[in-house]
Amino acid sequence: MTVPVRIEHLFKTYTRRRLLGKNLEKPVLKDVSLTLEDNHVLGLVGESGCGKSTLCKVLLGIEKPTSGLVEVNGQNVPTLSKSEFKKLRRVLQVVYQDPYSSLDPRMNVRQLLSEPLDIHRLKKDKQERKAFLKELLTAVGLSESQLERYPHEFSGGQRQRICIARALALNPQILVADEPVSALDVSVQAQILNLLKEIKKSRRLSMLFVTHDFAVARFLCDDIAVMYRGRIVERAPAEELFTNPQHPYTEALLSAVPSVHAPRRAVFAGQETPEEHPERESWACPFAARCRYAQPACQTQPFALQEVAPRHACACGVLPFKNHKSKSAV
Repeated sequence: MTVPVRIEHLFKTYTRRRLLGKNLEKPVLKDVSLTLEDNHVLGLVGESGCGKSTLCKVLLGIEKPTSGLVEVNGQNVPTLSKSEFKKLRRVLQVVYQDPYSSLDPRMNVRQLLSEPLDIHRLKKDKQERKAFLKELLTAVGLSESQLERYPHEFSGGQRQRICIARALALNPQILVADEPVSALDVSVQAQILNLLKEIKKSRRLSMLFVTHDFAVARFLCDDIAVMYRGRIVERAPAEELFTNPQHPYTEALLSAVPSVHAPRRAVFAGQETPEEHPERESWACPFAARCRYAQPACQTQPFALQEVAPRHACACGVLPFKNHKSKSAV
């Protein structure tokens, strides 16, 4: 059975060309492998700059991978022709982080929602399209009376609802959500998250949900993959990851989540910084310079994800949390 999204051994390196001297290369994605299952939400979490958004751009075909496999419904995205790529857009849609820059201020809601239908020549009948747009707005908590209004007349949460409606206009099977609530107020975030959860259930969508907020990921996602410096260091079902994290970086991230039960929790990631152990920067483990559990074996042991429990993979040679549950109460 073909899975909606399959990414295997993905590398992405940006090259800055110079007139004199050697070109500068910056590797952003390093041997990333992920699978998004049907009717599942896969959360991708990690600190800023770890490569989450770049992974989304490669999946969407906005950026070309340096090497590796990126498949959507069995189709290799980087090799698609222009016509094949247009067909893919009916399967794969995206909701971006900033609802303010995602909408053309010169177009009203009717035009924004009709544009993808016009491009793909769908709902040509006037009455059929009118009924469809009404149904689409109702699905995201807006009304038909708002069709003639422009983006500047809406709040941030309403704009994001319009962005979600536009993404759903083609009835996609896969939705990429790149931090869709991080630019919104907390109360509005809850509304959008509930909306995404309802849409996923009613439309049986597969969703790649990118966030840096573990609480958001726990609420919405079925599985969570943790990314650090362009690598996946751990992947597990959401509750399993929270109750029994296996990688020191995951433990450090969870320890930084505020909790009323443990207001003075230690932030392991901040106890030892890369500056304190610069000699570890070249070690095989990318987290060694910040890891309080680093051992000599981390210097040479190849970086690789390994199964530590059913559906739970971790890339740590030490695995300090393997035999007991985390003491972090999240």
